[in-house]
Amino acid sequence: MSVQQKNTSSTSALSAQEVQTRYGIDLTAAEVLRHALRYIALQMQQKVNAAALSPLLSEMNDFGIGLLGPRDEARDLDFDAIAMSTGAPAHFVINQYYARMAIEHWGVENFEPGDIVIYNDPYHGGSHVNDIGAVMPIFHDGRLLGFAASITHWLDIGGPIPTGFGPGLQRDVFAEGIRLSPRLLYQRGELVRETIELFTVQTRIAEMSSNDLQVIKAALQVGVDMVGHYVDRYGVDAYLGAVEYTLDYSERAVRQALLEIPDGTYEAEDHLDNDSEGEPMLLRCTVRKSGSDIEIDFSGSAREDWNGYACQWSDTVSAAHLGLQSMFLDSVPPNAGAYRPVHVVTPPGSCFHALPPMSTNSGHLFFLVKSTTLVKMAISKADPKFAVGENYDDICIISFSGTDNRPKNPTPFVFIRFPLGPFGGSALGDGCSYMPIEEGNAVETSIEFEEEAFPLLFLEREFVTDTAGPGKHRGGPATRVLLAPLVDTESTYQLEQCRFPTKGEFGGGGGSMAGILLHKGGLARWSNLEELADPEVVAGFVNPDDGSPADPGDERAQFRISKLAGVHFAAGDVVTFQVAGAGGYGDSRERDPEAVLRDVRNEIVSAAAAERVYGVHFG
Repeated sequence: MSVQQKNTSSTSALSAQEVQTRYGIDLTAAEVLRHALRYIALQMQQKVNAAALSPLLSEMNDFGIGLLGPRDEARDLDFDAIAMSTGAPAHFVINQYYARMAIEHWGVENFEPGDIVIYNDPYHGGSHVNDIGAVMPIFHDGRLLGFAASITHWLDIGGPIPTGFGPGLQRDVFAEGIRLSPRLLYQRGELVRETIELFTVQTRIAEMSSNDLQVIKAALQVGVDMVGHYVDRYGVDAYLGAVEYTLDYSERAVRQALLEIPDGTYEAEDHLDNDSEGEPMLLRCTVRKSGSDIEIDFSGSAREDWNGYACQWSDTVSAAHLGLQSMFLDSVPPNAGAYRPVHVVTPPGSCFHALPPMSTNSGHLFFLVKSTTLVKMAISKADPKFAVGENYDDICIISFSGTDNRPKNPTPFVFIRFPLGPFGGSALGDGCSYMPIEEGNAVETSIEFEEEAFPLLFLEREFVTDTAGPGKHRGGPATRVLLAPLVDTESTYQLEQCRFPTKGEFGGGGGSMAGILLHKGGLARWSNLEELADPEVVAGFVNPDDGSPADPGDERAQFRISKLAGVHFAAGDVVTFQVAGAGGYGDSRERDPEAVLRDVRNEIVSAAAAERVYGVHFG
């Protein structure tokens, strides 16, 4: 599939007279309204943060919310995304496609003031069934001026696996949980009980879900009301002119930035750790740059694979844009105008473009991240200044579910954590040590909150020595987390880079690999200050004789896949979860000795590695 957008071609800024002539609005008003649109989206986000019960929404910002413009053929507008919040960037592009398809399915003519239509079918422009989309029309004096739209990640959507992530157990979309075509959640401002009950009877967390569906309504209403305020103040024509101006502004900014990349064709190749049979999956990307346009083509990648090893085309398109934006478009407002110069090709039936009824609930995370990485790897070949060592390259997941028997009335619980990790070194400096992945941008929930809300105990969280990819500018080190469930649990984990180390750039070394270890009954030993010895490998390379960790270079070592659902962890077990270290940039022998000394003091690099890798001796 090739996704292309309108092309205005111009990369130069407009004068006040040109703005007035082209958009019918003076430049000052156009700029005020351009910023107002983004401000509205941020206010919508704050409403969700303040009122949601799910920590995914209130704490982690795992949602996207904003505004779509109108359909106006004269202005070449077609329900374009005109402003998005600062939640999960992966939702920026997806929100537009998801909402458009829902609007068309429901019928534009069928919307009335106060209606909210919700949907979660990933094969209609979405990502996975846990992402619930919602749209609310914006009317002014009977005229449809667009929609307020959201995507919110639901903690549980039913199905056999708590949280919905079931790698290895979800052969197709029918095993993922409830899947709904567009339908009314609110009709003329009144809650449709039948719809909300469809969700609450399917989920393990009904009270939370019921509350948060109504929070979505409140947040969308903020957008509708605030747009109405600005339209009342400036008028419909000025508002429509500002919408068009806002989209063209972002397009011009992107085209100007793309001129920095030399024209040419650039290729990149990577692998996913494993498919459903445990074999690596080949991933390819070709970037073709010409003038102020760029094509990103994922042809040549592995076919989709059952049990969730694929993603929706909308995920890939979104990730391709994020790859560019994270490199040099960070100041460009995210809206549909920014997407116009970028043309994305996703071959149907490939791992980057799943076809029904393929499951994508788990796999969309792997390929979303890898799409972004491939784009950055390809463009780095155009100029060293664009190169960045590979980050931990994963939206990691570890979840626990069971019954919390701490309160007087035991209650079911569903816990999910997306561990953060390091970024790679670049021409500008060392990589960050502990960051959310670009696609998720999820704020990590505090450990204190998690221990209070769930029957879990966090024992350690620390950087791991000698895991950062070496280089003139090193990558960030891996982070290791030790936690223990206090009750018997069912767990799901998804982790990448357990088979292949992250890659360095321009002579930089790769970072360490990720992995999961289990110390059965380890909490008792840890509580007695005893060493947690003899771990069992859950994910990573294992010695076939005794299940202990093995050197990946050992020809006898076996690889245990790092994506599995329905795993039992007993009360008192200790699980060690370690993300990958990030890749370095440049020759490690060119690193400033003072920086190496600082790393040794901070236990990022050992004294032995400082001498062996960096050539820095400590007497």
